[in-house]
Amino acid sequence: MNVVNLLRGGVILLALGIAGCGGGGGGSSAPATPPSVDITGTWRGSVTETAFGTSTQSLNAVQTRASVTGTYSSINGTGSATGSVSGNTLSFTISPTGCTGTLSGTGTVTTNATTGQQNMAISFSGTYVCSGTTINDSGTGNLIKQ
Repeated sequence: MNVVNLLRGGVILLALGIAGCGGGGGGSSAPATPPSVDITGTWRGSVTETAFGTSTQSLNAVQTRASVTGTYSSINGTGSATGSVSGNTLSFTISPTGCTGTLSGTGTVTTNATTGQQNMAISFSGTYVCSGTTINDSGTGNLIKQ
């Protein structure tokens, strides 16, 4: 057996051994689930907050791959929204305009099989300060894509 054939055999065995390992080291975290929904557009619906009661609120969102930016508004004010989508779940943070602090939450998007209408069930909580007043707030609601 010459050296070239010996090296070829060693390379083939090495390649088979690497292929059978099933991983290349590194971290153990799984990759994020790609978005299965596109939330770009205007969402509007009824939201109940512990600090302010029930009101109609809206989210104007732009989704680029998994990243989301936009604005959030209600009768109580406006804010910027940022977040990410994994599968059909939006994880978001809202920063109320003119205040410090944030609200963080999630929204789960479902689609009505008959009508195609998209709904987002949201829940959030957080603390922010506006005009010297500390507001502890949380809430739930349902937004409908317009």
